[in-house]
Amino acid sequence: MTPDDLLDHLERVWSSRDPVPAGLVERMQALVAAELELRDTDLDYELLLLIERTNELAGVRGGEAYTLQFSGENLDLLVRAAGGEGERTTRLDGWVVPAAEVSVRVERIDGTLGSWDTSSDERGRFEFVGLPAGMYRLWLTREPGGKPFGTPAFEI
Repeated sequence: MTPDDLLDHLERVWSSRDPVPAGLVERMQALVAAELELRDTDLDYELLLLIERTNELAGVRGGEAYTLQFSGENLDLLVRAAGGEGERTTRLDGWVVPAAEVSVRVERIDGTLGSWDTSSDERGRFEFVGLPAGMYRLWLTREPGGKPFGTPAFEI
């Protein structure tokens, strides 16, 4: 068996046993396009790092929730996404540490345009209700015209 024959055989085995998940290619293309678009701007931002992701049961009906924790140089962010309206939409709750009033924007980046804005309260808490499922990125700005903090893309 030649090396090419062996590689062809391995490809067939893996393709049949572990196929590419549906929609993965499209989601990755959207993420790459969003990253390239971000690099083409003159925007000076700090990227928060994902340091934890956990799954949990939400409520008595057993819906699923995700908790994401991001960390930056002078800012930490905890985000919890849980299903709502019969799981057709998602509720996103967040907490900024240190607690402060910040502007928060959530942008959908999976090829479907959309963004929503809010502000955190004096305790650093904010929420978005009724977000459709998709790929998102959060942007937090402490003061108008200040340096924004952005999360890596995440799926809800």
